[in-house]
Amino acid sequence: MCPSCKDLNIDFRIKVPSDLRKAIAVARDSLADGTISEVTAGGDYKPFAELASSDKWEDVLRYHFMCNTCGQRFELSAETYHGSGGWWKPVDPT
Repeated sequence: MCPSCKDLNIDFRIKVPSDLRKAIAVARDSLADGTISEVTAGGDYKPFAELASSDKWEDVLRYHFMCNTCGQRFELSAETYHGSGGWWKPVDPT
């Protein structure tokens, strides 16, 4: 963690759709200001920019991001179909 990403370095539980909207907005704004970059996983993958510009979500969301200054990684994950929730959290490097 560094001064650039310290505000993102939280474990934010997503319990309701408004929590997911908030997490998406924070990630979108952090991408826009250059704090983080999206880390793609390959395969059948919808870019985060498409998700952020729409309220139509896939059944399962999983996005990875990285701080452009220190390399800290973050994950945004949610299961929207059954509404079981999700999270925004820092993750350990692999």
